[in-house]
Amino acid sequence: MPEQYDVVVAGAGIAGLSLAALLSVEGRYSVLLLESGSAPGGRFRVIEREGYLLDWGVHACLLGSRGAISRVLRRCDSAIRILPAGMAVFRDGKLLPFVGESLISVAEQKVLGGVSLARFGSAALASRWKRSFDITVSGWLERNRSGEDLESVLKALSIGLLATDRYERASSGELFAFFRQVMRRGVAAGYPEGGWGPVLDALLEAVKRSSRCEVRLGTRLERVAVTDNRVEGVTAGGEDIEAGAVVCAFPPQLLAGEVSVDPPLPEEYRRRLSSLEESLGLCIEMGLSAPITKDRRIIFSVDPPALLWAVSNISPAIAPPGKQLLQFFSPLDHKRRGDKAFIEKRTDELITLAGEAYGGTPDEEFKRVMVTTIGAVVPFTGQSRPNRPAISVPGYDGLYIIGDGVNSRGLGGDLAARSAIQAERLLDGYLRGDTPVALGEVEPRGG
Repeated sequence: MPEQYDVVVAGAGIAGLSLAALLSVEGRYSVLLLESGSAPGGRFRVIEREGYLLDWGVHACLLGSRGAISRVLRRCDSAIRILPAGMAVFRDGKLLPFVGESLISVAEQKVLGGVSLARFGSAALASRWKRSFDITVSGWLERNRSGEDLESVLKALSIGLLATDRYERASSGELFAFFRQVMRRGVAAGYPEGGWGPVLDALLEAVKRSSRCEVRLGTRLERVAVTDNRVEGVTAGGEDIEAGAVVCAFPPQLLAGEVSVDPPLPEEYRRRLSSLEESLGLCIEMGLSAPITKDRRIIFSVDPPALLWAVSNISPAIAPPGKQLLQFFSPLDHKRRGDKAFIEKRTDELITLAGEAYGGTPDEEFKRVMVTTIGAVVPFTGQSRPNRPAISVPGYDGLYIIGDGVNSRGLGGDLAARSAIQAERLLDGYLRGDTPVALGEVEPRGG
């Protein structure tokens, strides 16, 4: 007889682990967590190198202690703190403060003039309306006849927060919606105390404490079986498993390709999923034999397009004593993925940027250079929040998608964790037989 579980969660990245941990803490349902790789964590896994703890890319904790990741950790009774980090813009050879470790510090910002700051705040408040997400960054700047100060800020923030320098496609609504949340919560970003390793450990510990949750590594979800529009089970690792509900915690595109749904997804919906574009970036982690800065802020730059962070200043435990860890990110067009000459040139530009921004020459012990996927869906117009798939897959009762590519508030890891919180609520209602089953968030409003 096939094994039976109330919920199968496929994917053990930050979204899948968060959901499995939340379900384990409540203990109402039997859960099977599948991960195709040999270790959990996905893009949030951590490796150790020469005493440094290295992220798989660059991962700030957006909205800091007031964000979704912090909420998940509290639900799991974890004492891990999300330490605050400010934001600055490097422009014209100067490091200009923008948002500090609390919102009140905006009064000290030196990036925007008074008129530009007022326009920025008004646009953030207006991001509650759906139509704002269909306006590109370039289009918004042209429409509002913005000054050079506001143009440089929006472009820099698009690079660091939306993971793109294609301003003619990037959604201004996504950018302003994030800062609307910052205005409501009073904090922009942070980093976990001790790095991301303790976060993953805390989620795994919550899962392991439950006798009702099983984890299988090296096991890929192959098929979702549906009868009369209702999920009945899955095939994973060549084995048929009965399931009351299935949650796909991986990029939505995979549900249109590598994972089959029987009966198949409607062609229009499948095309919509498969057309979603993922973001790509150059990520560099550099260990320094001696610190070159005490700055704790995330630094945004337009030329070169980059995000820079002395991340060990936030969490000293991720670098050996007396040393420092820098992280760099620069968005890449997919055509540049295999362009070694371009990647080497951009790497040199980023290291030069660090010297200019911090006023010192990095004394490099090592550097790790990666071209990697940053997010499942880059926030372009046409695939911004209102256009992304809802958590509940329409027409298939008990089938859900979570992660950083769904229609939910937030960006990056915060979006992934928030979708897990919402999916827990939807699952509970569905498995209890409550009606109606919600399809997603109400926001943004309007049309």
